[in-house]
Amino acid sequence: MSNPQGLTFKTQLTDSNTVAQEELGIIRTENDSATDGGYKVYKYVQAAADTTVANGTPLLYVTATTNRTIVTLDLTDANTNNVAGVGVGAIAASSYGWIQLKGYHSAVITNADDDISANDAIIYGAADGVVDSVAAGTAPTNAILGFAVADDVNADDTVATLLTISA
Repeated sequence: MSNPQGLTFKTQLTDSNTVAQEELGIIRTENDSATDGGYKVYKYVQAAADTTVANGTPLLYVTATTNRTIVTLDLTDANTNNVAGVGVGAIAASSYGWIQLKGYHSAVITNADDDISANDAIIYGAADGVVDSVAAGTAPTNAILGFAVADDVNADDTVATLLTISA
């Protein structure tokens, strides 16, 4: 992937560091030739002390802060309408790394209901670190992370999603 912003970043998208290596909250855009000329948008954040991020983990902003740079998967620390993004690599608790906001993600972690269909709205689920869905054509009650581009993969409890999260 190439960076149309023309910026140089110190870290790879899957890096996790105990000390910030990039400006916290910086946005990174990468061309994505795998999705027909599309692009992906990422944000540099810090994982909360009780949060370990894996690829595909849906995340929320911690509600006790106003800077929108500390993320969690713990519903006791956040609100399901305060969606932050989805993990693209492993970020250790209290460490820094990149999360994805926009573009295609092949494996967002689901709640294992095995009921997500292509074009459903993807929302943060009722349990920590998983998404659920609202059927296409139905108004969602929670903030949308994106839209399913295929039926969920039952054996993996993941769904391919076109993310549409605002920075």
